[in-house]
Amino acid sequence: MVGKYGSIIFETNDKRILAFRDFTQNVSGRWGNHSIIGKREKMEFNGPGKRKITFKMTFHALYGVRPREMLEKLEAMVERGEVDYLIVGGRSIGGNRFAVTSISEAWNTVYSGGELAMATVSVTLEEYV
Repeated sequence: MVGKYGSIIFETNDKRILAFRDFTQNVSGRWGNHSIIGKREKMEFNGPGKRKITFKMTFHALYGVRPREMLEKLEAMVERGEVDYLIVGGRSIGGNRFAVTSISEAWNTVYSGGELAMATVSVTLEEYV
């Protein structure tokens, strides 16, 4: 197992490949500026900002994954406002839970009868505190 987010298990084995790629994480701080007449502004650190993570996944029927089921699972997570921990390599990313704030789907291969054989999805997670 590579990791997991809620009920989605990232794994690679001889029967199933469900992994992510192009993983990016934005970690920021919150800063305030105070105006001083005749001088430069003073900066003040107000605390950590929320982390934002994006990654892509490809769901391919040839690799033991049902693309439409996975897309429907992600769509439901977004629309229900589900939050959970993102675990990679046995370690929680950021220590807090994340919400799936948006997904963007590409239906790459559709067979006759409308069977989805391959899809790519971009996922955006935002830290939930």
